[in-house]
Amino acid sequence: MSQKKQAKVKIHYQQLADLEEEKERVERYVNNPYGSSDSQKMKGLNDWLRKAKNFINGSVKKLIGPDVGERHVKHKYSFKLCPNFNTPWNCEDIGVLVQEARRLLEDISRGDQNGAVNRFEYFEWTKNVLDGILEAVQCRSINTISVYGESGTGKTMLVREVKRIAEEQKLFDAVVMASVKQNPRIQDEIARDLGVSNELTYQQEASNRRKERKLTEKRVLLILDDVWEPEICWKLREKLPLEDENENRLLSYKILLTTTRDSRVLSDLSEIQFEIKPLEEEEAWMLFEKIATYRTESRRLPFYAREICKKCYGVPIAIVTLAMALKGGRLKRKTILQELQSQRSLHSSFYKSYDCLKSFELQQTFLLCSLMGHNAAIQDLLKYTIGLDLFPGVKSVEEARAALLNLMTKLRYFSLLLDSGGNMHFSMHDLLMIFAKSIAFREVGLNHWEEMKSIKWVHISNTSELPIDQLNCPHLTFFHLSKEDPSKPIPPNLFAGIGGLRVLGLTKTWSMPQSISLLDDLHTLRLDQSVIRDAKMGAIISKLKNLQVLSLVGCDLEELPKEIRELTKLKLLDLSDCTKLRVIPPNVLSRLSRLEELYMRNSFDQWADGVKERENEIASLSELKQLKNLNVIEVRTNICNIQMMEEDLFSENLARYKIFEGNVWHFWDSSYGSSKILKLKLDAKTSSEHPVKKLLKKTEELHLQGLSGVNNVVNELDEEGFQELKYLFIQDAQNVQHIINSMKHDAQNADQDSINSMKPAFPVLEVLVLHNLKQMEKICHGLAKESSFSKLRIITVESCNQLKNLFSSSIAKRNFLQLQEIRVTKCSNLEEIVDDDEQGDEKDILKELCSLRLEDLPKLIAFCKRMTLFQGQVFD
Repeated sequence: MSQKKQAKVKIHYQQLADLEEEKERVERYVNNPYGSSDSQKMKGLNDWLRKAKNFINGSVKKLIGPDVGERHVKHKYSFKLCPNFNTPWNCEDIGVLVQEARRLLEDISRGDQNGAVNRFEYFEWTKNVLDGILEAVQCRSINTISVYGESGTGKTMLVREVKRIAEEQKLFDAVVMASVKQNPRIQDEIARDLGVSNELTYQQEASNRRKERKLTEKRVLLILDDVWEPEICWKLREKLPLEDENENRLLSYKILLTTTRDSRVLSDLSEIQFEIKPLEEEEAWMLFEKIATYRTESRRLPFYAREICKKCYGVPIAIVTLAMALKGGRLKRKTILQELQSQRSLHSSFYKSYDCLKSFELQQTFLLCSLMGHNAAIQDLLKYTIGLDLFPGVKSVEEARAALLNLMTKLRYFSLLLDSGGNMHFSMHDLLMIFAKSIAFREVGLNHWEEMKSIKWVHISNTSELPIDQLNCPHLTFFHLSKEDPSKPIPPNLFAGIGGLRVLGLTKTWSMPQSISLLDDLHTLRLDQSVIRDAKMGAIISKLKNLQVLSLVGCDLEELPKEIRELTKLKLLDLSDCTKLRVIPPNVLSRLSRLEELYMRNSFDQWADGVKERENEIASLSELKQLKNLNVIEVRTNICNIQMMEEDLFSENLARYKIFEGNVWHFWDSSYGSSKILKLKLDAKTSSEHPVKKLLKKTEELHLQGLSGVNNVVNELDEEGFQELKYLFIQDAQNVQHIINSMKHDAQNADQDSINSMKPAFPVLEVLVLHNLKQMEKICHGLAKESSFSKLRIITVESCNQLKNLFSSSIAKRNFLQLQEIRVTKCSNLEEIVDDDEQGDEKDILKELCSLRLEDLPKLIAFCKRMTLFQGQVFD
């Protein structure tokens, strides 16, 4: 055979070998009993297997003859086995099949982009425990259940799966999960998640209300994760919110607890207990193989992988992190096994995962995360990374945030970070946290007092942990002190010898040492939850000319020092939760010319706009117009201010904003993760000249109250139809009759071309909530343009007593194509939900509707008087 023909044979054999390898890879996944639960993706894999087997069998017969087995595909360059080599062969077919297999498996892998540590894995043992817990939470005679076991065995993932199933199967009216450890505001968190007031009622009072008002019960599954002391749970149970005032229902709780300590910790609290143990050897290997095999570029695990898995001792967190480190073939050397064998602790497996974080920024971010505890705020982490100049090529706060979020996504991908139930917080597993701190001790000298000159980071909880009154640490860049006893003073000369400090955090302190003024290179200063009454504070801060981030969150502060105006390099100022702040001197904010982000939630709102006698005493919102770089703002103002402010006060170019008008709005964080939120009290006179009217066109979440003189929301507030609005809430509106009135627009615009050129209203709206609209007649009067309401999933209507129906059948058929949930309560004149305006016997509408809740509707006759709906549909 010629050399040219031999080369072609080599190529063909290699292609077949690649295809055979992909086939084996897919077969292993399909045959794994704990593979993907996505039936569509599994069907795609099975379909691919059939095509691949047919192709391989057919191609082998063409190439090497019908009498040679499939096993010869793996024999390299067997030229004598190619009697039919000249048979036409489309090489592209093999390439397409190989790429398709890799895409299918990568798609399954991408479905868990946040890392397998954030997902519950089903094994025989864990499934039995899960089934037992689900049975217990549904048993009426059991009120409290506890789950205990070693750290890292998957307790949190297990109860998260319980939460998911309970919500999916509607086992309770509400399911709330909160972490007890290091969470002093857990009661407020529970109340917020339930959507109720945090002015808590007590058992006896609630019992009396139940008898007097005959309230119905709202069943709540409360999951308390990471309980260490039973006393905390006893105190918490006495102060849980017991009434949902919005729904006029009493709350009854079923409580599920988890602890890392032994069963005796929760024995007095719970009627039944479940133990979570490390995985058995075969189950551990299944988990390891499932993660590692289908995430490696080489697609085949090294032969020593099973021995590596054994060194994880059946602990899922260790298995996942080490298996993820195999992605891309980063752990190829057999020396890994030797290193793991020489170190008996789980830290050796974590270190291999950490070693895969090749970039300096990624490693530093991981170490910083470990210092911030459980349920930490991403915003606080951002303040630290800016101060440390972790992203040297980044100039703006927004760019730094994007870079940080990208790094955190990678950490989650490697299963080194946990999600914390939202997009604003994160957590780290206890075992990983301990490991990371040990790395920080070695790499940045964390609290390494024996070698003070090498220390780069200090993170302590009290001044008593400091070895001396003055730190002689020339390389120190990060110092954080969270004082357990705020009254204990900080040594006045503590920072005299560390001029290179970049980040300083002094939380819960009562005084500022004079030596802070010597920190010429300080970029971030956090004084959160401190009592700031020191008259020298302003003079000290004014010396920090390079300061970029100043955080005073939750401080006991009555007047903002006027010297802050000297911080001309400041990019981020956070005054959130400074509830006692009454005075911001004029011309302080306006002097912060580089300010990009200003946070004032639950803080100062007594602006001087429109109050002439106070213009020389207090800042005006109009000062914000001078901040040309302002990109993010969270601020509250009162009604008087809002009417007196200039129309173009807020720039349309704001990337994120939360602007609240008046004191009727309480929850600052969005339940939907919105970044552009307005909560306003408008009337017909002010709506046309409102300073935030331009922002209405860009807003994602809008809450409106009052609307005096406004009859039709779209026609009078935004004729373009709220093109970017996703969530709309209207309450206590006296005059609103319709959300859209197309009949009025048609009458005013005889030109049909003008009508046809109108944009659809609410094209991306997903949630519509209407409460106490006394004159409300219909959501939409007349026909709405196609694509209007095309994304709407949820409609909630309460106390709208003029309503006789919600919408017409033509609107339902034309616009409400994605509607999944309808909830209507306390509408005294409502006769039907859908008005049949097409005079048909049966309509093919509301195909996606799966949840229907109708309460306290005394005149309701039917869902639709002349229509048959919901054939074959199932509702909760």
